[in-house]
Amino acid sequence: MKQIFCILALLFVTSAFAQKLPFVVGAVAETGYGILSDGTDGAGLNRMTPFIGAWINEIGYCRLGYGLYNYSRTDADGEHLSVKSRAFNVTLGASLGGPGRPYLIGSFSRAKQLANIGDVTWNEWGVGGGATFQMLPTAAIVTELEYRWIRSHYDPVKELRVGGTRLQFNVGFVVYVY
Repeated sequence: MKQIFCILALLFVTSAFAQKLPFVVGAVAETGYGILSDGTDGAGLNRMTPFIGAWINEIGYCRLGYGLYNYSRTDADGEHLSVKSRAFNVTLGASLGGPGRPYLIGSFSRAKQLANIGDVTWNEWGVGGGATFQMLPTAAIVTELEYRWIRSHYDPVKELRVGGTRLQFNVGFVVYVY
């Protein structure tokens, strides 16, 4: 009986403390129309970005993400190309409503492509809005629409100067781990 009481007391203390520390984990798929991360323009999947952060309902959130992917190919001349893409994202959101209410976002991304023929690094800035759709008390679907500015940079893989804008749609999930 004493063990059950201790477990219940621990769960009560943990849940009361958890409301003060709203840590989250999740991921978003970033799709866009405009300049994409590989220097092409048009529509397509830009990157998958897992994240961690803090999300305080009715105030806002801060999340830090790190997306990565690699690819390699050999062209008709037998020349091998190997590219490692990395992106560090910081996203801030502000909301006056609770779960499911619209919020405003601002984002910054530091993206890199490390290739055997040359490396490239650039910054991306974005503003927009979003909303969450609660699926469970501890999980939600995240939808965001933002306008991104991509700083001009030289891409040695495409052998051209890349810069511009894109309209980006992020969809993913968030889990409140408390």
